[in-house]
Amino acid sequence: MKTLVVGAAMIDMLMKIEALPKSGEDVLCSESGIVIGGCAYNAANTLRNLESDADLCVPVGKGPYADMIRSELERCGYDILIQDDSQDNGYCLDLVEATGERTFITAQGIEGAFQKKWLDSLDMDQYDSIYVAGYQVCGQGGQAIGEWLCGHGDKQIFFAPGPVICSIDAAVMEKIFSVHPILHLNEKEAMDFTRASNQPDPGNSGGADGYVPAEDILDAVRELHSRTGNLVIVTLGEKGTVYYEGDELHTVPSVKTTVVDTIGAGDSHIGAVIGGLKKGLGREESIRLANRVAAAVVSVHGPVMDKETFEKKMEEHL
Repeated sequence: MKTLVVGAAMIDMLMKIEALPKSGEDVLCSESGIVIGGCAYNAANTLRNLESDADLCVPVGKGPYADMIRSELERCGYDILIQDDSQDNGYCLDLVEATGERTFITAQGIEGAFQKKWLDSLDMDQYDSIYVAGYQVCGQGGQAIGEWLCGHGDKQIFFAPGPVICSIDAAVMEKIFSVHPILHLNEKEAMDFTRASNQPDPGNSGGADGYVPAEDILDAVRELHSRTGNLVIVTLGEKGTVYYEGDELHTVPSVKTTVVDTIGAGDSHIGAVIGGLKKGLGREESIRLANRVAAAVVSVHGPVMDKETFEKKMEEHL
């Protein structure tokens, strides 16, 4: 059976700069370009390159950005599962510093307005797993996606909340956690969320629910696991990836690489985890594969690769 990849395809405007400008300062970019990106699109690209059967479920609107996205999806052979002409698709300004670190400024379009009727129209009998990106549950579409996921608790849910994790409505987050997703996030996201979730109540020396705010990644993953009851995966950049299943913290080392930019690294990592698990690899083997894929992705410009480039880069990152 297939994986349904739910999220966004949107315009990525890439700008390479020496460093982020200070307030009121102007900087010149050394390189620029426009590509199709979006967390779900990037994850689906990795699944395609790993030859793992998946469908991309992203809304396509009406307007110049939507026209570019539609053309690219059709070129890649993706079926357009959601068409809504009420507004255009959004875009993301990707500022890439000389170190390869990226900063995003996102203007959401139709992909930020998910409706339950869109999702209810899908034939879910062909899927045994669902990936959901965080940006699409941060805002007006979050309630619709959360309610829809609660009706598909029989599927394996993969949830990658991303950098907007602390902006997701608490009620929506609880709905998602209730279907026991495999949670995928980076170290900063894990620490920020667990600290924000456990701010002390007045007169309470502990956290909001009696927790002590997480001081290290082990505390963070323990708390996250207590809320999802499933595998928690946290990427640590060059320090590798840790995962936790309720017993001890396991570490999978990173793969040495030369960083060009980090755009799409996390999306490709979770895509590879899903692809590995779907191929029957164990959890550690799947994460080891994902570390190789992420190393390959950060060694090229942009968030996606064609199959030929992907295979070449994977050979370089054994």
